[in-house]
Amino acid sequence: MRTDEEIYKEKENFIKDKLLPLLQAIDGNIIGAEYRVLCRSPYDLEYILLHWKNAEDQRVYITGDSLLALAKDVLRVIK
Repeated sequence: MRTDEEIYKEKENFIKDKLLPLLQAIDGNIIGAEYRVLCRSPYDLEYILLHWKNAEDQRVYITGDSLLALAKDVLRVIK
């Protein structure tokens, strides 16, 4: 069974290598995306921090465990 750290690293790599280029292709105003985890009891809070040109950073809270669910959560906020 994979550890939480391995799962977090997989999500971080997915965002950097796969999701960010897709987001930038959809909206050229996106200049970066970071995966962040706040370790809090009783559960961890995960979110993606989107960096925009000429706009404030935006948090996108992710609720799913799968990479597909993560991508859907982020893509929903892109207008």
